[in-house]
Amino acid sequence: MTSLWRHFTWPAWRDHPGRVLLAIVAVMLGVALAFGVHLLNGAALAEFARAARSVNGQPDLVLRAANGPLTDADLADVLNRPEVAAANPVVEGQAVWPGQTGRDGRPLLIRLVGADSLALLASASGARPLAPDLIPQVDDGGGTAAMLAARTLHLNAAARRHLADGQTTLTLRIARPGTTTPLDVEFSVGGRTTAGNEPLAMLDIADAQQVLGRLGALDRIDLQLVDGTDAKTWAASLPPRWRATPPDDEGARLSDLTRAYRINLGLLALMALFTGSFLVYAVLSLATAQRLPQWALVGVLGVSARMRWRLILLEGAAIGVAGTVLGLALGVGLAAGALARLGSDLGLHGASHSSGDLLLGQPLLWPALAYGALGLAAALVAALAPALTVRRIAPALVLKGLGLPAGRTLPAWVGGGLLALGAALALLPPLWGDTPVGAYAAMFCLLIGGLALVPALVRGMTAALARLPAGPLLLLARERSRDQATEARRSLAGVLVALALAVAMTVMIGSFRESLMQWLDHALPADLYVRSSLRGADGLPAPLPPAYLQAVDQLPAVARSAPQRSTRARLAPGAAPVALTARRMDAGNLPLLARWTGRREAGALPVWVNEAGRDQLGLVPGRVLTVELLDGGRTVPLQVMGVWRDYSRQNGALWMALDDYRQASGDEAITELALWLAPGQTPDAARAAVRAAAAQPDDIDTAAAGELRALSLQIFDRSFAITVWLKAVALAVGLFGVIASQSAQALARRREFGLLRHLGLSRGALMKLLLLEASLTGGAGALAGLGLGLGLSAVLVFVVNPQSFHWSMEMHLPAARLAALVGLAFAAAVGASLLAGRRALGQDAVRAVREDS
Repeated sequence: MTSLWRHFTWPAWRDHPGRVLLAIVAVMLGVALAFGVHLLNGAALAEFARAARSVNGQPDLVLRAANGPLTDADLADVLNRPEVAAANPVVEGQAVWPGQTGRDGRPLLIRLVGADSLALLASASGARPLAPDLIPQVDDGGGTAAMLAARTLHLNAAARRHLADGQTTLTLRIARPGTTTPLDVEFSVGGRTTAGNEPLAMLDIADAQQVLGRLGALDRIDLQLVDGTDAKTWAASLPPRWRATPPDDEGARLSDLTRAYRINLGLLALMALFTGSFLVYAVLSLATAQRLPQWALVGVLGVSARMRWRLILLEGAAIGVAGTVLGLALGVGLAAGALARLGSDLGLHGASHSSGDLLLGQPLLWPALAYGALGLAAALVAALAPALTVRRIAPALVLKGLGLPAGRTLPAWVGGGLLALGAALALLPPLWGDTPVGAYAAMFCLLIGGLALVPALVRGMTAALARLPAGPLLLLARERSRDQATEARRSLAGVLVALALAVAMTVMIGSFRESLMQWLDHALPADLYVRSSLRGADGLPAPLPPAYLQAVDQLPAVARSAPQRSTRARLAPGAAPVALTARRMDAGNLPLLARWTGRREAGALPVWVNEAGRDQLGLVPGRVLTVELLDGGRTVPLQVMGVWRDYSRQNGALWMALDDYRQASGDEAITELALWLAPGQTPDAARAAVRAAAAQPDDIDTAAAGELRALSLQIFDRSFAITVWLKAVALAVGLFGVIASQSAQALARRREFGLLRHLGLSRGALMKLLLLEASLTGGAGALAGLGLGLGLSAVLVFVVNPQSFHWSMEMHLPAARLAALVGLAFAAAVGASLLAGRRALGQDAVRAVREDS
């Protein structure tokens, strides 16, 4: 094998380095995109988890109340239990830093974390500190007294960026529960903490309870147990008013939330590798066609079919290894470049980790081996068909000029069966959470089934030509297309797959964007939207003052207003709260997908749920449930009356009429206003009037409907920007594959062209013949790619998106873009065939006939 490689393969590679380099680049790009996406996802998750752990620490258990907040009495009870070694009470809130703005141009929000400094210091002296990054480092050496000083904030790096040189005090505006009047509190600037990425301030627990208006209340208690205590058994022994769980893994929670997006993005990157394998196949097929006489000669001289087979596989392995190694290196470079552009904290601003730490701090060996194995496998699979061809040649016949053996044709029922199997797999429910495994398998079956049906499609189009007047060229083109239909599948495989994927992604993204725009019209019916820039302890907008609401209604610029209450509800004791929105029925219609037309339960208030609530929480139309309204503190029966489309969330959310909510909860607070402007009023003038009506204009956050639409579409386009590059790479690789495949076929037909020239056909006539043949096969490939793409897009639109993100949509076909894609694929196939034929026709006709004798 070494001698064959040195004397047979290496000279061919040396004489045509561009083709080999092209195949290596195809594998390299596929591996680099997939590995780079994996590294970026891992870095984002690791940095987010690190920032969360720096604030929350790593206790053995986190104690919360089954309903409502914990109290100081709960803390005393816990500390008296012999199994508890240390306990840190925590209360959290948010405040506005007046005069400072965030990255979005809105007033700067700062997270307040109240903790027991003494408990943190005590745990820091042990082997397992509770939250070491939260312990303040005091610059002036004041020690414990400085940490416990009244009204003192210890700021992290992200917050300190907003301090002026020499600034020792700052004032924060805080929304307190039970009142709509915010409180301005002046604090001293204390030490430093290394916790968190976003602006954060740590203060003593007693101060936090006082300034947040939550005296005696606690959000949670972080616990460390005595060595030898089984946390699970101890947690099960606690009274039912408590709920003790392992610490929330924020990284795992973000991983669950973004799993669908990451999997879909990773599979798109792997599609580039899948398409690249067809280019490797085309390059090796071209090399096989060029060296066919040499293959036959070495076969006559004693090189067995098995050795020929192994040599082609070795060539594919060499391409795969080179492309994989370069792809892994390029993937690291792409990820590092993205991190350098976004910042080492991926846009979170404040992380202390460098790009190298984010990349190299995650497991690399097994992912690199996995993606490397995929790259090598893609190259080896691509080499199988040329290897089989060389193995099956009859050397004596090839030396007589009879060319390659006829390709094997799969029965049409195989392709049809794969298409039917794909349709059946698309109906399977998601596995592993929200991962649509059946849909991905369906897309693969559709691709393979479509490829298997290409010969049948070519023969069908050839049969349709039989009704046309048969001139000599048309007769030759028709007969050749019918006899070489299998070769059409091989030559068009790369561009067909690339076109199908490009069509599928174009239709899916276009459908999603069009559906989003229609949804925004439903979700944003008013001209201007108003809310407080302050946040409550739950992170939701603070209530607007009643006097301000009355003042806005009396403004001449406002024709009418619709109030809204954003709050939360708990569906079961101890369950995580879900979003609840209460607004008036005339404030715009919800984009309903399903309605309950059955019997209305007496005493149950109507509620509508989003698709995530239906799929994740089982809130199907007609179901009656009892929920706890967190702001009203009451329990109320509800009945699901319908399901609405919600593109703003991937978690469950409820909507109910504002009057029903007020009656059930007793909560009269309003958190948002939707305003319709009077005729002739501009959004800017109305915005100024709305802000001027507030006692503190900086506390009012406004946005015009057009701004919210533009921002939503900007976020959408940015989220799918990478798919443009993935489609471009796949299409480029597929088009190069067509060129290489057509070159291989043209070289194999040199003797045929020479014979036709000898029989009297002119060079121009032969070019017309090639044009007819290429139009026939290229048209079949373009039609097959379009049909496959539409089938794949249906799976993406109607299966993958609803199962992955719980977002349904209607299919919209962007006709102009689809026509451009199909026309590009057709023109590339025809142009590649003509280019390859022109080169083959450059051979002398007499010499070609002599080679055939």
